[in-house]
Amino acid sequence: MPRILFLAQFAPTNGEKIIPTTPEEEFYASTYHLPIWEILSKSEYDVTSSSDVNELIINHASYDLIWSVYNRLGFRNSEVFVQSVCEYYGIPYIGAAPNVRAMVEDKSLSKQLAEHLNIPTAPWVVASPQYRLNAFPSFPGPYFVKPRFGSASLGIDETCLCEDWDHAQKKANEYFDFGTEVIVEQYIDGTYYGVPVMNAVDCCPMIALPHSQTSSKQGHIITNAQKRFTEGGMTRFISYDTSLNKILTFYTAKYFLEMQPCDYARLDFIVEEKTGIPHFLEVNTLMNLGQKSGFIASFLESQFKSYESIINYIINLGLSKIRK
Repeated sequence: MPRILFLAQFAPTNGEKIIPTTPEEEFYASTYHLPIWEILSKSEYDVTSSSDVNELIINHASYDLIWSVYNRLGFRNSEVFVQSVCEYYGIPYIGAAPNVRAMVEDKSLSKQLAEHLNIPTAPWVVASPQYRLNAFPSFPGPYFVKPRFGSASLGIDETCLCEDWDHAQKKANEYFDFGTEVIVEQYIDGTYYGVPVMNAVDCCPMIALPHSQTSSKQGHIITNAQKRFTEGGMTRFISYDTSLNKILTFYTAKYFLEMQPCDYARLDFIVEEKTGIPHFLEVNTLMNLGQKSGFIASFLESQFKSYESIINYIINLGLSKIRK
């Protein structure tokens, strides 16, 4: 019987549940981490859950498969930590390889791959506390300033949308005060689309129907709180536009094949309002897999009938890596 370790911020640890302290944490626990743990607990496998990655470090020899949905561990570059430990000990895991995860966590590198694949993406520059933005822009505005590394939408709000270069520099300096590197993109006025994709053991990747998200905030900005449904103003739709879906699916398949090994991901695009052209925004390999996520909503409108069947499919992707 396979021995599985499930790591998550709110995974029950030593038989006790972890108590969330904020509305966002409560959302994550109740719709994401605990439902996955419950599905694993009902399975035929020997499952241990923990909110402490030391369980992996200390007891690594006790497990045949690791599934970590820990996105941030509180230190820089923690996104690749669990997968790197698994590689060191030779333990199969669910998710993306450390080098793939590092590439997609760098929004500049992920856009470079899109350019290489001839997928449209907005012009951009990067800057850091040591190497700041040039005095003059290399492309016209308006501009969107956000952290270069990491996932989710932490710290992103309407102030990230800057009408001119002077405001973009000031916003970048705010990030620099906290030691945060930035990416500055040309702002595209349009609608956000997410395209979920999962790998398959014996065939081509499985791509779900795209979903779009709109926001009542200036510039259609979608905040982390909106994604966690603790703030209103965000609306999600499944896309049934056959022509647009065909383009988004083509780009997603093309990109996903270049970012292997990876079990599942979501590619994000902005479809420009004036032209209808999709522009690659970023890719996420550890997106929210909760019951209210866009990833799940899209697959429930495509290839799956229940949340549990999606989670079990991902578990089976991991189990297929265990040597017989």
